[in-house]
Amino acid sequence: MNTLGNQIENCKNNNLNAIRLMLALAVILSHSFPLSLGLGGEARGEPLASFTHQQEAFGSVAVNLFFFISGMLITASWLRSKTMSDFLMKRVLRIYPAFITAIGFSGVLIWIFCPEFRAGVGHGIHWSLSLLKDSVFLTYNSLAWHGIFSGNPFPNTANGSLWTIPIEFLCYLLVAIIGLFCLFKHRLLVLLALLVFFLAYSKSLFDGADTHFLDRRFLTYFLLGTSVWLWRDKIPFSKWLALGCVVVLLVASQFKPWFAVLFPILGGYCTLWVGYGLKINFLNWTEKTDLSYGTYLYAFPVQQMVAMSSSLRCPWINFLVATPPHFVAGMVELAFGGKAISRHEEHSPQGF
Repeated sequence: MNTLGNQIENCKNNNLNAIRLMLALAVILSHSFPLSLGLGGEARGEPLASFTHQQEAFGSVAVNLFFFISGMLITASWLRSKTMSDFLMKRVLRIYPAFITAIGFSGVLIWIFCPEFRAGVGHGIHWSLSLLKDSVFLTYNSLAWHGIFSGNPFPNTANGSLWTIPIEFLCYLLVAIIGLFCLFKHRLLVLLALLVFFLAYSKSLFDGADTHFLDRRFLTYFLLGTSVWLWRDKIPFSKWLALGCVVVLLVASQFKPWFAVLFPILGGYCTLWVGYGLKINFLNWTEKTDLSYGTYLYAFPVQQMVAMSSSLRCPWINFLVATPPHFVAGMVELAFGGKAISRHEEHSPQGF
């Protein structure tokens, strides 16, 4: 039986960066609906939300899979790191430079394009200090003030994508804690922790709770990625299993909340198959060029600028007009923030 571990070892190239870029674009598409139509816009034509009867949107699925992939990569990074300080430095350099740049980029756009906001903050010293505080503590309070894009369908928010970044960083610290107590040597305990959070997350779904911001959601996907890496030698790797997962998800999409409940396991497996089982030649350029983080960070304020024009307040127009600048922003992040850590270290041919 071919296992995931064998596949990773024998795979000269992978599609993880390509997958993450597609996930970033999925977030942009999903955001284009509330940014063009207002709060609740996801329920008014977002393709995946409509198909799954509001179980999941493209944006929520993308964020889930970001955490899943991150769980694998960061766990492997810990096991590969020589010291705790080595691991933490890599994590800080991965998150902070691009985050700070995104905060500054969003702040500049606010100051230029939001006259009502400028009038409200006057000299802007207090707001500037808030920007600095956000840059240190990975928060985004300075980008959610009254008057920011006040005439837009989704007002008072400059960058609604940043809320996942502090959660991501906390997951990095969780890996460090698990490693510090040598729990990676007891992979069954990690699997049991995953089961606990998965059951709690599933219960919330069956209870009809809004799981969008629930910690148990992110921990489920992140710990799933961690467990996949730790148990890779036992996980079968088969295109037929991947096909079966797709079929089950298609059926589950019509029965709420089963799509959302099953997606961590089945969607995660499909992601592994696409990442390591397919050869996508036209996306080979993404192997050593990760544009996903920059694209994800800078998309929201650019989309808000597009939504300032009432003639462009169609979700699909917003997506098509705003997407090209995101790639430019992603290249900027890669040039300035992304080089802070070795791309080979983060995205080796085996993905870890």
